[in-house]
Amino acid sequence: MEKPDTPAAGKKTLFLGLDGVMHHRNAKVAGFLSCMPLLEKTLVGADINIVVLSSWDFASDFSRLKAAFPQKLRTQVVGRTIEQVGAMHKRFKEIQTWLQVHPAPDWRVLDSDLFDYPDPCVELIFCRPVMGLGTAQADTLRQWLQVPQSTASQPGLKPAN
Repeated sequence: MEKPDTPAAGKKTLFLGLDGVMHHRNAKVAGFLSCMPLLEKTLVGADINIVVLSSWDFASDFSRLKAAFPQKLRTQVVGRTIEQVGAMHKRFKEIQTWLQVHPAPDWRVLDSDLFDYPDPCVELIFCRPVMGLGTAQADTLRQWLQVPQSTASQPGLKPAN
């Protein structure tokens, strides 16, 4: 079993939820990760670490987790957080635990669970769970990463709003 990579020091870090972010919350298997193409196009030219927030069973096998990402993003996927069962603001605590071991100068999180974060949480880029990642969130992510939209806009991209 492949172990998580060592995150590159000094890079921005994106914590990435799956359900409600990479596909709408009630997606059937055929719709899983349907927003991944938008994420891939959004991250073109960005040099970041990606850490997955997921309670999915397959996420515990890091090689299977990385294989779910497009080839262009796999080298940026450096790990996953450990689930904090029953904790208040559990996703936020998962991120804080990760950051204690792997400090990051700047981070954001794409997630669909508002109650898993304190209010306010300026690092949270909220995705509506019934939609997943959309163009508004992609634009916010690009702005944080300082990736020009013209680089990420390519023919054939279907907005996911």
